[in-house]
Amino acid sequence: MNDYRPQSARETFRRVLAGTAPWVAIGDFLDDWRRSDAPARQRMIEQPLDVPGDVQQLRWAAFIAAAVDQLAWEARPRLRPPAWAIDTRYVLPEPWFLLPGWRLRMHQLVDTPAAFKRRNIYGGDRILSRA
Repeated sequence: MNDYRPQSARETFRRVLAGTAPWVAIGDFLDDWRRSDAPARQRMIEQPLDVPGDVQQLRWAAFIAAAVDQLAWEARPRLRPPAWAIDTRYVLPEPWFLLPGWRLRMHQLVDTPAAFKRRNIYGGDRILSRA
């Protein structure tokens, strides 16, 4: 009997809020996403995130919303991103560059997927890679 249930986007954000390293929580979500079928994926993204309480929490909420938006677009069959994921509350007021240093800025500005750019997050074309 297998009682395993993939980690949802909401659970991912709650783990970040509880102190789990964000890249670990997000990585677990990405692993579950890639192992799941379309109905499970839809369930993983349907519940909205908790409202962020500060700027750092907003960054991770926006990142997760962008990831959900991007993953839904890339999914085959394509999934419609939930309304919460495209809410403007998940747009950062200032650009967030994930890779440090001004020399990497151009790469991040050009190659970051649109779902992240729309939220003012820049990290390049491997932003959702695991290895």
